[in-house]
Amino acid sequence: ATGGEDAKVIYNTLEIPANGEFFMQLSDGSKVWLGACSKLKYPVAFNGKTREIYLEGEAFFEVEKNNEKPFVVKTSKMDIQVTGTKFNVSAYEAETYFVTSLVEGAVSVSCENDRNRTFSLRPQQQIIVSDSSSKVALFENTDFLSWREGVFVFDDMLLTDIIKKLELFYDVSIVVKNTELGSFRYTGKFRQRDGVESVLRKLQIVYPFTYTKDDERNLIVLQ
Repeated sequence: ATGGEDAKVIYNTLEIPANGEFFMQLSDGSKVWLGACSKLKYPVAFNGKTREIYLEGEAFFEVEKNNEKPFVVKTSKMDIQVTGTKFNVSAYEAETYFVTSLVEGAVSVSCENDRNRTFSLRPQQQIIVSDSSSKVALFENTDFLSWREGVFVFDDMLLTDIIKKLELFYDVSIVVKNTELGSFRYTGKFRQRDGVESVLRKLQIVYPFTYTKDDERNLIVLQ
């Protein structure tokens, strides 16, 4: 969901490394918490009719209200438009779906995969967007915000999707040779600072697999 940029607007790009997080405040006073391996492109000043920024990865926003100048978060699968609100966006290109979760206020989400169909969310609603579908659902808790406290929370998540998150966060390649693991689901919490092997060892308690780690090639193989 890219668009033409005003030639007068000067943009900064902030890239967060693996295993890192960052807090910043934009020129309008809006607050942004950026997750690991995320990239935010934002203007030095919001001079136009809208406050547009570009996100790859995960971020939590507390947007300063301005009815005259909507705030727009643009991603490759969806654009989120707000005036003032609190919401989380997960938009990692390596993952199969993007999610916008509304904590407070209201947002309007336009989905690229659905001919830019627009969905209006209410608090405690989230929209899950893949290349082929858009689905609105309720969330009962805010565990998805636990990344801000350095915690992974997996809620009935496919092991293959967990692996993608571990690869992103720990900047490591993980190959799954045990094909039976592809359909396994897992629910649990992990402290991110404990490391990738700590997560794998806990997963091993539930599912029978072994793994080998090649530090030189930065590779983990699950068998």
